[in-house]
Amino acid sequence: MALNRTVERSMKILQLVSKSERGLTLQELSTELDVPKSSVYVIVQTLLALGYITPYRFNNKRYCIGLKLFSLGMKYLEGQNIVEECAYYLNPLAEKYHKTGFVGVLENDVIVYVHKYVGQGAVLASCALGSRHEVYATSLGKAALAFSDEETQNRIINKLELKSVTENTITSKEKLLDELALTRKRGYSTDLKEHENKTICFGVPIFDYKGQVLAAISLSDIADSSEKYENMTTELVECGKQISKAFGFTKNYF
Repeated sequence: MALNRTVERSMKILQLVSKSERGLTLQELSTELDVPKSSVYVIVQTLLALGYITPYRFNNKRYCIGLKLFSLGMKYLEGQNIVEECAYYLNPLAEKYHKTGFVGVLENDVIVYVHKYVGQGAVLASCALGSRHEVYATSLGKAALAFSDEETQNRIINKLELKSVTENTITSKEKLLDELALTRKRGYSTDLKEHENKTICFGVPIFDYKGQVLAAISLSDIADSSEKYENMTTELVECGKQISKAFGFTKNYF
């Protein structure tokens, strides 16, 4: 299907302007699009009149996103349901790898399980919906905590009482900080028999458009599995990126 050239250029202008903190000039837009400045001018004037872009407050020759475009974006985000969005991407991955998928949200210093999906052939289906578990002993909790802002992370860690849940649970704040640093470096967290002796889990964070942690997703398996998890964790990280993208997050988080 042939695209309407003017509409296509309009969308590209909106995309370019939305990525620029200080806005873009007509010349910069012309250069980026490889389109004559006169053609860009007509589209820009139309977008200005409609309220989709606006002059930059400190330089009226530069253009940034307008209130109407921002409002449309917010309406989209308001219509997104975190559980439904996570399930849409996570459930097929749980099916593919025959694992149990979970979605959790951080509430103070615990992680609350808000979604569970048991893939066909999965041998693990523990943790009931609504259950609350230690943030430091679960992959969901560590994924959410590792990528939270520094203030939130410090506030939670400072009030934690690190008690053993299993013999593998992290009980030192120094070791927990090291684990969170490793999580940020590789993009996913682990629970290696730290919450239950029979399970291992891998988790990744979900972000909103501001870069704040909305939730976390995980895949769980029995601890004595001989399976290699490199491909699964790679796909889980990509799954997290897709969900975050649906909520307006566009940056890389590791």
